[in-house]
Parts: sequence; structure tokens; C-alpha cells
Amino acid sequence: MGVTKELQEDMTEKICSFWNYEKKDRPFNVLLAGVSYCDGTYRIERKPENLYSFEYIYSGKGMLVIDGQRLEPRAGDVYFLKRGIPHCYWSDEEEPWTKIWICFNGLMAEAMFSAYLDRTVYLMHNCDISGQMEALLQRLEQFDGDYDKMADETAVAVLEILQKLHNQGSSHTRTLPEQIKEWIDLHVEENVKLEQLCESLHYSRNHLINQFRNRYQITPYQYLREQKIEAAKRYLLYSGMSIQEIAERLSYTDENYFHSCFKEATGLTPGNFRKFGSVYPTEYGQKQ
Repeated sequence: MGVTKELQEDMTEKICSFWNYEKKDRPFNVLLAGVSYCDGTYRIERKPENLYSFEYIYSGKGMLVIDGQRLEPRAGDVYFLKRGIPHCYWSDEEEPWTKIWICFNGLMAEAMFSAYLDRTVYLMHNCDISGQMEALLQRLEQFDGDYDKMADETAVAVLEILQKLHNQGSSHTRTLPEQIKEWIDLHVEENVKLEQLCESLHYSRNHLINQFRNRYQITPYQYLREQKIEAAKRYLLYSGMSIQEIAERLSYTDENYFHSCFKEATGLTPGNFRKFGSVYPTEYGQKQ
């Protein structure tokens, strides 16, 4: 998407709205998402509402007043808005925000915020989630009318973003194995090669493999395969995507190879896992 502040000089917003599709009994509803190119007049004030939101700041600075805190989100930061908490935020007059954001609600949304954010945390600094947010908005812009499918896919994407933010916030000085793990987590859906990891972290292949194996008792490649299977489980259980679509999403060479890898890892075919997965609460391949 390549959002830049220079695209707009005055206050404009690019918004995807799904209010009319909201279902009170759905565990996760997408309500709004978009990009705001703010000016010095931008100001939002809300009474307690049934929504959750997080907003990534591309550029500029501003102020957020929430839950007795006065915070200053600026470029590279993410701020969070939580259900039932009144808040007010506005853009700086001289350096207004350009930001990308999403609003949602539901029991799953509440559970995700509770699990990955401390109760009093409303701002995190230096969080590069621009790529994930742009990809998410692009998918929402391609909405084809199947709201249930779209909401399920968005729930998975939001969960992955919150996991990334949680991991970043909980680790200050990361060891090399932790950096390797984080890199893999961020690229789990891609067709990545170990050479890309070596180039990104500036270490030799053997050094990365040995450091990671000493810490986690598996190789980076084995960990990538495991994480792809875990991502596949989430899509099978919590989205309406077809098995072929999931295979493509996770960069398997074809559906047959995905089928083979999944059965080897879990003892079940993807179709049977989708049908009976909830029967396997701990080890998916072995019924309890």
C-alpha cells in the first residue's frame, strides 16, 4: 500500500466500514478500518463504547488521554483503545498524524486484548507493524460480501499482530536465538530460506543453526515447519478458508504437499482436523 504523508495535505480518511454486518453473537466483529491523513483539526472524543482498536502511527505526533493517563503517540508507536473506557485523542497542529487503524469487538476480541496486553497499557513505542496492517487493510478492501469468512480471517490476523506486539513488549534485550525465533514468527506465512535469515541477522548459516538448536533443541527449519502447522490449525479451526487457500496462504508448493506435511505432523488430514479438531484439546494427533 505504501502509505506516505505526502499523499495528502489536508485531512482525509480512507475507511472500510462494516457496521451493517455486525452480529451480536459473533465472537469477533470487524467494525471499521482505514488510514487517516490528519491535519491540525483532527480530534476524536468517545464515551464508553463496545469496541476495541489499535492504531499504528506512520508519521507525526499527537496526544491520547485515557484511563487517567496522558500519552503522546508518535511515529512508530501503536496505541490501544479498549471497550468501556472513555478516551480522547488528537493530532498535533504542526506535525499531524498519518496512521492506519482497525476497530473490532466481540468475546474473542476481549480475550485477545486481555491475554496480550496488560490492563493499564495503552501505548507501545517503536513497533513496526506497518506491513501487517497494510496487508490486513488490503484484504478488507477486497471484501466480497462473505462477512463471516472475512471476520474469521481478520481475527487470525489481529491475533498475530497482538502476539508480535506482546513479544516485543516483553523482551528488552533479546538473545540471538530469540531474534531468530522472532524473525521466523514474522515470516511464517512466506516461502523463506535460511539464507534470508542469515542476511537479515548478519551471521553465518552454521552459527545461526547451532545457536538456535542449543537454545530450543530444534533447528530453525524445524521450528518454521512447526509454526506453519500451528498457523494452519488456526485457519482450519477459525476461518472459512478452503484447504487449498490455506496451503497457498502458508506458501506450500501445492495442496498435496500441505496435506502430507499436516498429516505427518498431526496424524490427521487437514479435512479431518477441521471436522474433529476440537476433540483433540492437547495433542491434536491423539484423541484424549
